[in-house]
Amino acid sequence: MDSHPVNLSSNWCSIIRELHLLEVTVADKVQGVVSSSFRRPVRAGSEYQHLTDLNLLMESVSLSHSCDIWIYDLSGDGEFRVKEIRNFLDNLFLPSYADATRWVKYIPIKINVFVWCARRDFLPTRVNLSRRGFLLESSSCPLCLSSEKNIHHVLFGCGLAENIFRRICQWWELDWQAFESFLDWNYWFSLIHLSSKVKALSEGVFSVVWWSIWGFRNRTIYNEMPPRRSVLFDDIVSLSFNWFSSRCNKTIT
Repeated sequence: MDSHPVNLSSNWCSIIRELHLLEVTVADKVQGVVSSSFRRPVRAGSEYQHLTDLNLLMESVSLSHSCDIWIYDLSGDGEFRVKEIRNFLDNLFLPSYADATRWVKYIPIKINVFVWCARRDFLPTRVNLSRRGFLLESSSCPLCLSSEKNIHHVLFGCGLAENIFRRICQWWELDWQAFESFLDWNYWFSLIHLSSKVKALSEGVFSVVWWSIWGFRNRTIYNEMPPRRSVLFDDIVSLSFNWFSSRCNKTIT
């Protein structure tokens, strides 16, 4: 295109001439009057006001005579890295949590994923559904009929949850105390002195407890026949024993 004889008459002559006119730098446009680049004069009214605002902005613009370069200043050394851009965007848009993700190898993956969601309040509690615009018949807890504030009430504050935790602590010969959140449970659990394997097994039991309470809650809401509370603890013990036995190298007694 650069070698095309634009002065010769041809069907493409005017098009190529217009393309050559587009070969201009930003500096050339800024140095002159901005309106000189327009195809027609600026009309009065909003167009003239926009041009005035543009001229005010351009007064503070000063371009150097060096070639254009890319500048990257996230790392401090001027080098561009995709990883740093990704970390920057993740920190900007993704929520952050102080507690690290906990994973117990003695229980199924679905239980670990459930506990991860529960710790971050991602479960469809009535409060969360209401926040998303769902119309609910009641906002009370289906297990104790009190106000269901958040997931912490379902898994810790509800009377059913407290009763189950008492029996679990009695089973494991642990000192029971009332919990109001996962933060309280984390602190209490960190003070327990057990071997690493036994402590991991006990954490697996508590994970099964949370998963069972949530399932019991859902069956209470959606099943025609409400589940029996008297067998919930026995179901937790049975599930824990079966899952541990299939995932441990040694026999569980």
